[in-house]
Amino acid sequence: MPRAIIYFYSGTNNTAIAAQMIQSELQNKGYEVDLFQIRKPLDKIPAPISYDVLGLGYPIHAFNPPQLFLSTIKRILPTAHNKPVFIFKTAGEPFCLNNASSWSLMRLLKKRGYQLLMDTHLLMPYNILFRYPFALAKQMYVHTRKMAMVIANDIANNKVTKRKIYPWTWLVMITIRYVLYWGARINGPFFHVKKDRCLQCGLCQKLCPSSNIKFKNGYPRFFFDCSMCMACTMYCPTDAIRPGVISWMRVSGGYPFQELHNDPQVPSEYINKKTKGYFKSFRSYYEKTQKLIDDSTGNYIQR
Repeated sequence: MPRAIIYFYSGTNNTAIAAQMIQSELQNKGYEVDLFQIRKPLDKIPAPISYDVLGLGYPIHAFNPPQLFLSTIKRILPTAHNKPVFIFKTAGEPFCLNNASSWSLMRLLKKRGYQLLMDTHLLMPYNILFRYPFALAKQMYVHTRKMAMVIANDIANNKVTKRKIYPWTWLVMITIRYVLYWGARINGPFFHVKKDRCLQCGLCQKLCPSSNIKFKNGYPRFFFDCSMCMACTMYCPTDAIRPGVISWMRVSGGYPFQELHNDPQVPSEYINKKTKGYFKSFRSYYEKTQKLIDDSTGNYIQR
């Protein structure tokens, strides 16, 4: 039985959900699949050498992978001879700038002798700026499940899909990377709680993948190791946390994906040919990826 491991970073759970979906689809293909979430403390990390296929998953933070994810993969990845690797990444928008986010990973994989099978972009709802409508969150969840099947099929068939990266997107990505990394660290200590709302439940500390939250006198304190994953603000049960200078961007409350999926009253299609405004730009992504899904299931008829 072939063995695969998926190393992933997830703050607000979107990438974790995608990783679990891919794990399930690969298991249906006869793979033994382990998941490992990259979070501090970084101990007992499974060695990649004992696996036949590696998966790398991360949420795109301002057109870049989280620093903790990237530095950890650099540290644990040994040299290899054409061992297959697949990358998947989650983001709230389909813009082409996101295509360059895996550039550093791709360079690392090539340098250390891996065969990159794919770099797949998966849409999941925002955890910052604004909440997505439940119908769109449901569509994203259902579509990502289908894309997990495509990923598993391509891995089983050892199919290589190359992603084109335009030079200008790479330059933007590199520029924003340092603004994001240093901005997150600087803004970290400015996170604070509204004490009249805080339940002192400790959930924010448990969720933080960077171990950046400590409790003092019964209340959370925030330090310089923040990655701006927004897990603490999104899942705080009383919306007590204010994330520094970006407090106005916070999204409070997670998306109940499974409930939405099971609720027939919530439409499963939000993006369509009639969509207007900001979300009209999402149509191209869904049209292109739906063709991949149809091809993978054998239902697409070439026109």
